[in-house]
Amino acid sequence: MNAAEIQQQQHFDEKVMNTLSSRNATVEEHINVITSESIVHQKPEDRLILLKRTLQQAVELEFGTIPIYLSALWSIKDNLSPIAISIRNVVQEEMLHLALVCNMLASIGGKPKIYDISDKGLRYPTKLPGGVHSELTLKLSGLTDDALDDFLEIELPNEEITIAPYESKFNDAHSKNHTATIGALYDAINKEFQSLAPVMTPDKQISGPLAWFVIDTLDKVKSAINWIKEQGEGSIDNSPESTGVDKLSHFYRFWEVRRRQKIELDKTTGKYVFNSPFPFPEVWPMAVVPVGGYQKKDVSAEVWELTNNFDITYSKMIYTLESAWSEGGQAALWKAIDMMFDLEKYAIPLMKIPKPDGCGNYGPSFRLIRY
Repeated sequence: MNAAEIQQQQHFDEKVMNTLSSRNATVEEHINVITSESIVHQKPEDRLILLKRTLQQAVELEFGTIPIYLSALWSIKDNLSPIAISIRNVVQEEMLHLALVCNMLASIGGKPKIYDISDKGLRYPTKLPGGVHSELTLKLSGLTDDALDDFLEIELPNEEITIAPYESKFNDAHSKNHTATIGALYDAINKEFQSLAPVMTPDKQISGPLAWFVIDTLDKVKSAINWIKEQGEGSIDNSPESTGVDKLSHFYRFWEVRRRQKIELDKTTGKYVFNSPFPFPEVWPMAVVPVGGYQKKDVSAEVWELTNNFDITYSKMIYTLESAWSEGGQAALWKAIDMMFDLEKYAIPLMKIPKPDGCGNYGPSFRLIRY
């Protein structure tokens, strides 16, 4: 290498070390490092650490959206309504994405972390982990237009949106080409897997209702990431023209609810358009949960009992689910799934109780606590 190339490599080496030593490196920083052509000159063990940390960021991103989608779902009074069914499918697919990413991390010797009761753990309202979509704040509330606007931003595709004009309330929705979005993150993860070709093992992975397959080859990495991006946000073509109306990606499902119209094929033009009415469901008016969640000193005994029981059950469920990728295995997975159904027993009664200030009803805080 000439002097300029040596200097450039030294600059990159420094960037890698800064990323490795930082506890708060952003998703964009990870993407920039592991997609650089200079990454091939790094020690394999350092690249493996970077890949594990990048996968953990993906774990946190997938995990972070599930509670806000669940709150919206549970606020719908008729859980068999078409919109409830559509959002429930989104939640189930997000759980699949979480499990697939955890499997990818476990395949290279990593341990997924979702039960985090430290100050760095998810506390709502919160920013998306890793600095993704910096304008966006994840809030727990019932199904509202404001919540749907946030969901659309989370799931915004990288591709051009053609079926109708899309207007976002966020300034950076179209201005940054989403270089640090979840889709770009998955592109970077796949590229580094293929380049590094790390040793992979099926040990400590799970399969079944939350994860369709173990990931122990590079082809399976590619397949898992394709699933995630086709269903959610990413650069793969997930427009209605590609998926059809029966398998709409998350963005287009939420957009149907926001517009109160179904996406359908116009047989005259051969194009997909918003057409027949999609009436907004009757919902419990769950207010946005305040910072830190509802506190015992501020609520009635009934509200606190429901809130606290929810948090205990939720924490046990997440702890058990995390253990499925370590010592718990498939048995822990099934136990966690059983606990999931208990959450509604506390969440929905909370959503039926009006707040004394008249600003909507209560709802679950999704606090991870020590139990």
